[in-house]
Amino acid sequence: MNATAIARVCAAVALLVAAGAGAQKSEQDRVRVFASLPNWTGYWIADDGVENVSGISGRTEHGGADFVKMKLAAPMPYTKEFAAKADALRKSLATSDTGKECGFPFPFMMESPWVLQFLITPEETDVIVAGREIRHIYTDGRAHPSADDVWPTPWGDSVGKWEAHVLAVDTIAVKSSVFPPVVSESARYTERIRMVSPDRIEDELTVEDPVALTKAWKVTIPYQRVQGLDRMVHGDCTENDRNPVVDGKLTITPAN
Repeated sequence: MNATAIARVCAAVALLVAAGAGAQKSEQDRVRVFASLPNWTGYWIADDGVENVSGISGRTEHGGADFVKMKLAAPMPYTKEFAAKADALRKSLATSDTGKECGFPFPFMMESPWVLQFLITPEETDVIVAGREIRHIYTDGRAHPSADDVWPTPWGDSVGKWEAHVLAVDTIAVKSSVFPPVVSESARYTERIRMVSPDRIEDELTVEDPVALTKAWKVTIPYQRVQGLDRMVHGDCTENDRNPVVDGKLTITPAN
């Protein structure tokens, strides 16, 4: 068999494997898998201890100045070059007090000021943020795309698997952004997300980046269940004059 024939056989095998990963389960199999998955229904918000960020308002009262206090903005084991970039970003965020920040990329979306929801199915777990970001974590056995078929995006490419009731996630190809942490597009993110009590979820996030970091960096982002919220209220960060924050809670002003 010549090289061309071997290449064709390999390509055919790859297609069969990909087709198998995405194959439809029978209804019975799908029900069985569903029954084994944890119940994370409800609405959650990062409980990071940052005042005016983690209230049920789902947004900051004073804007970007609070971003520098978040866990993802903490000091990291940066190389000299990226330490300077992180310092510049911190100074910029401390003065960008617009109150209309939006479009949060990964991993910042996992600690954004907005309420979020975990939508769990046998095929994928979606993280839906009230700022309208949606992150897809594929749990159907697929791998990351090949190097020729993946490119940096604000949310990267995430694949995961369930280890009992812990969701283990691997994310690559995250586009550099103006939000912390300041790392390169070579960064790899691994997470272990689990419910630790009926009203608390934790995301143990590890960042590895040979370009920006001298060693791996780990942080745990806790979430608390939002009480008194019965649906996802998506926000419009470019026009929020009707949603003032009063006593740490989001309110709605009737239209004129």
